[in-house]
Amino acid sequence: MEFAKLQGSGNDFILIDNRDERFYEFLEKTGLCLKDFVVRVCERNRGVGADGLIIIENPEDPSNDFRWLFYNSDGSEAEMCGNGSRCAVRFCYEKGIVDEDVSFETLAGVIKAKVLENGKRVRVQLTKPSKPERRVISVNGKQIEGVFINTGVPHFVVPMEDVDDIDVVTIGRKIRFHEEFKPKGTNVNFISPSSENTIKIRTYERGVESETLACGTGATASAIVSHIMGITSGKPVMVHTRGGEVLTIDFDGEFREVFLEGRVVKVFDGILSLDMFTD
Repeated sequence: MEFAKLQGSGNDFILIDNRDERFYEFLEKTGLCLKDFVVRVCERNRGVGADGLIIIENPEDPSNDFRWLFYNSDGSEAEMCGNGSRCAVRFCYEKGIVDEDVSFETLAGVIKAKVLENGKRVRVQLTKPSKPERRVISVNGKQIEGVFINTGVPHFVVPMEDVDDIDVVTIGRKIRFHEEFKPKGTNVNFISPSSENTIKIRTYERGVESETLACGTGATASAIVSHIMGITSGKPVMVHTRGGEVLTIDFDGEFREVFLEGRVVKVFDGILSLDMFTD
């Protein structure tokens, strides 16, 4: 089974073109259910290794370019992924599935995107975010104040003085599974100011269940929260990710239109062997 691996800001993804539905024939040969297949392929020691797997299919509405199925590395299906969407757009652009202006179907709704620099940069217009909600939760006997917002998937954004001082995995996991966010849980973003319109971010990502080098919807949520709280004063907001790259987040005054832009890197093309699915 042919695949490609792409990454955006250190978030890496395996992409499979299933417009001819051959993927399901291959899946049947592995003897695994879809969830177990995703886990095996995304596993970094025995598989390809990735934060998620994206399957490209024909759109349900022919006015759109394609439909995607997005799975986290633990096999769970997610409504949306900002960096994954940018990788999917470049993948489809290189295959001739899309031109510079793109629309595709996700569980979060139809997403529009713009191909820049021949696919080396992609700008995605995300769905309208939910109304930000300030919440205070108790973790290890301490009160943590943050803002809950959905930018395609749920995020809890926690402002602090310096994100380098936080144990992202330990604290992030406790917040991710906190009673306040049940039953689905939430992604968790810790942010701190860097300059007038720049913030630093560290993210505990639901579905990956660890800190990731970047999260597009998390960067978007954090940029919106930083703007609302006066942490940043200008826009677009520049979000400096743990992977070292900077994502550009822009939006209108009412947050009806929100844009995520950043670099997309093609890592390699490959062919999945049935051997990797044999214990």
